[in-house]
Amino acid sequence: MSRSESLRNLGRAIATHPVPAEAVFVGFDLYLQVFASGKVRMIGFTAGGQRVAPEDARPDGAVPFPAIGRGVVVCFDPTLEPEAFRVAP
Repeated sequence: MSRSESLRNLGRAIATHPVPAEAVFVGFDLYLQVFASGKVRMIGFTAGGQRVAPEDARPDGAVPFPAIGRGVVVCFDPTLEPEAFRVAP
């Protein structure tokens, strides 16, 4: 599978998932491809998983996480094959 095909499949899976995706877990090679795509932005979270609005100054204790699209958090999962992914609602 080509790199661009892996990214397209990931995007298609996020867009067509029956429940809006909150996070995607990806294998290492796909994780690198996502970051190399230039589509990643960092969004902040505070304790309890509360998102920080982008326009807010980052409050104390907020931690940035990589996200794509409408704020879908991207997480590396070492148990997945390098090009594999799992969408989490």
